[in-house]
Amino acid sequence: MNIKRLVRNYFGFSKTQTNGFMVLTPLMFVLLFVPGIYRNVTEIEYNEFDSDKRQLDSLVGLWRNNMKPSLEKEVLPGVNIRLTFIEPNTATQEELMGVGLDQRLASRIYNYRTAGGSFKVKSDLKRIYGFPDSLYQVLEKYIQLPDELPQPKVKVAQPSEKPVKRERKPYSVEKESALKLESFTLDINKADSLELQKLRGIGPAYSSRIVKFRQLLGGFSSIDQVKEVFGISDSLYQSIAPQLMVDETYQLIQININLATFKELNAHPYISYEQTKEIMNAKSKYGKFRSAEDLKRLSLFDSIQIVKLIPYLQFQ
Repeated sequence: MNIKRLVRNYFGFSKTQTNGFMVLTPLMFVLLFVPGIYRNVTEIEYNEFDSDKRQLDSLVGLWRNNMKPSLEKEVLPGVNIRLTFIEPNTATQEELMGVGLDQRLASRIYNYRTAGGSFKVKSDLKRIYGFPDSLYQVLEKYIQLPDELPQPKVKVAQPSEKPVKRERKPYSVEKESALKLESFTLDINKADSLELQKLRGIGPAYSSRIVKFRQLLGGFSSIDQVKEVFGISDSLYQSIAPQLMVDETYQLIQININLATFKELNAHPYISYEQTKEIMNAKSKYGKFRSAEDLKRLSLFDSIQIVKLIPYLQFQ
């Protein structure tokens, strides 16, 4: 009671204020010092980080192994597949479908081989029209083909004992360079964008457009089709045409008109959206197209268009 009186007299508190001061003061000291005391008592030194890291790494490895089959199921939803090694040049349609290819893809590969085509490296499969990248990524390690063709060995000419004196041709340096540029030809179905840039007037933009248009078509059936590439003027085409060629044995990638979806038909440069609708309606109404004559009867294409389109279609 003496402490209360001293506090009350010293601070001039009322009785209620004095009681509050007596309660709050000890509580403040408790709040200030107890957390520090608790930390010193409960702090534990932990040195098991390396062990925990090894355990976590092993759990991640197990997770990846367990997730791999489920990822393949997500890439190929609804398809009962049996991943096994396969040689696309000899596999039957049933074997191709067994590793996840649908009937249309298996049929295209089989028809491509029947027409004389072959696969030399794994990535050749992606040239088949409609072959999805996600499916290729799953099957890549099971394809029994090399990743790339071996580079041909180049024989280095041995220097002769006596130097041969060559007579200088009566051409200027500029004329000799021009003759060298004009002396080569390119197969437009096999040349890549870098090779196409060897043509005078063809830069990166034009070369990439030519390659893209070739992929959309399924291959060039004639060098005249290069004129259809966006931006290629008639004068530019006339200047490069003598250096272009099409291998007559090249197998165009064809679309089976009876099996193709709306999206697949409409993706071809020679078939418009409206023409695609009419073709799909005709299939629903009259059934399969038995030949090119059935397509001609629809009168969807003029005489020039139909001649250009037919090489890219199958009627099976």
